[in-house]
Amino acid sequence: MSLLAAAALVACSSGGQPVSQQTGAPTSATAAPATTVAAPPPPPPSDEDQIKETVLAYQDAYNTQNWDAYADLLCTAMRQKFTGVVMEMLKKTRHDNGLTQVKSITPQVTGDTAVVTMDAENETMGTSTVQLPLKREDGWKICVTR
Repeated sequence: MSLLAAAALVACSSGGQPVSQQTGAPTSATAAPATTVAAPPPPPPSDEDQIKETVLAYQDAYNTQNWDAYADLLCTAMRQKFTGVVMEMLKKTRHDNGLTQVKSITPQVTGDTAVVTMDAENETMGTSTVQLPLKREDGWKICVTR
């Protein structure tokens, strides 16, 4: 007979009166508090996943013309070049060429640098395959320094 069936049988045979039974098991009043075991934190994203996130954020900043966010995604050397006339040319290019959608991202990581090969489609320029260098610098940053 199962423990639950035996408990039901004892309760029924006592006429509904509480029945005291000595067991070695603690009662709810004396039981130790339940402890919750927290699941381990998930592993950090891989370099490839972080790079993909950076490229998609870069695309989004460009498309929404959020130039502060765009600049934050550039490595220091590149960010220093994206001021004044260069930034004005970028804004004009975005205005003239329209939105760009990245269709695929394939990163190749070598230490603290990476090259992303991506297929992208632009409203006026069509589809093309582009290679984009990145550098690990407080996270992954777009870093075209030529």
